[in-house]
Amino acid sequence: MSNEKVASFNKQHYVVGLKQTIKALDLDQVTSLIIAQDVEVFLLSRVLCKINNKNIPITLYESKHALGKAVGINVNAAIVALIK
Repeated sequence: MSNEKVASFNKQHYVVGLKQTIKALDLDQVTSLIIAQDVEVFLLSRVLCKINNKNIPITLYESKHALGKAVGINVNAAIVALIK
């Protein structure tokens, strides 16, 4: 996914981070996930279990640092959830 596409999302259309993604998954609001390629799998285990039976597409992004920068935060981001 290109930086321009991620940066063009409006703040109310996505959440950043594992905790916020899990909350959005619990509320059945997630339409798509963007996951950094260098994130440790054990950190994503809860997220992956929650989307196991759902048809939620996953896109991989180059790194946590680049994903955080793309969504406009000054820290690394392991995951971004696009919401309804």
